[in-house]
Amino acid sequence: MNIDEKEIENFDKNAFEWWNKKGAYRVLHKLNPLRLKYIMERYDIKGKKILDIGCGGGLLAEELAKEGAIVTAIDASKKTIDIAKKHAKENNLKIDYQCGSIDDLEDKYKFDCIICFELVEHVSSPNQLIKKISSLSKENTNIFISTINRNIQSFVFAKILAEYIFNIIPKGTHQYKKFIKPSELCRIFEKNNCEIKEINGMIFDPFLSDFRISSFTKINYFIYAKKNV
Repeated sequence: MNIDEKEIENFDKNAFEWWNKKGAYRVLHKLNPLRLKYIMERYDIKGKKILDIGCGGGLLAEELAKEGAIVTAIDASKKTIDIAKKHAKENNLKIDYQCGSIDDLEDKYKFDCIICFELVEHVSSPNQLIKKISSLSKENTNIFISTINRNIQSFVFAKILAEYIFNIIPKGTHQYKKFIKPSELCRIFEKNNCEIKEINGMIFDPFLSDFRISSFTKINYFIYAKKNV
C-alpha cells in the first residue's frame, strides 16, 4: 500500500485525541453515525467478518462490533492502535486490532465486508490499495470506500477552509495531490474485478449541524462496490 511515513507521523501527533469528541477528530465523531448508517442500509453486518482498514482510534470499529460484526481493524500508527485497544478493552468490546499495513495480511484471509473510510487520500498508491482489497475479498464481498474528490471545490473546502481558515481538522491532514476523482477510483476497482454498485456524495448540512448523503460528489464521496467471481 506504500505507507507514507510522514502521514503516520502526522496522525501520531494527535493519537491521544481520538476519543475526545471536541478535539482534533471531532469531525469524524460527527460523521461516524452516517458512516455506520450508510453501511447498514446496504448490508447486514451481524455475524459477518469485517475488515476496517485505516481504523484510527476505532470509532467505526467499535460501532460495528456493537452491531454484532466480527471485526478486524488495522492501522499503520502504533500509537493510534494502542489507543484503540485500550478504549475497546474499557468498553468490553472484542476487536482484533492490528498495527501495520494491509499488505501484511495474507491473501488466504477473506472477509465478507471491507471498509476503507478516509484513507485513500493518505496513501501513495490507490492502485496497490484496491488491488490488495480485492485479494482479501471473496465472491460478493461488500466493499465500502469514502474519500475526497480532486477539483477546485475540494481544494478550497477540504484543504484551505477546513485546515487553515476554520481549523476543523489539523493543518497538514491532507495533500491535494492525493485526492482522487470518482471516475479514477472506479476504473481501479473495475481493473480488480469489482463491480461499482453506488456512488454517493456526502455534505455537511449547516442547518442541522450534521452530515447527510447527497448526489453532490464534488468534495466527499462514498463508493459501494462488490467483488465479482
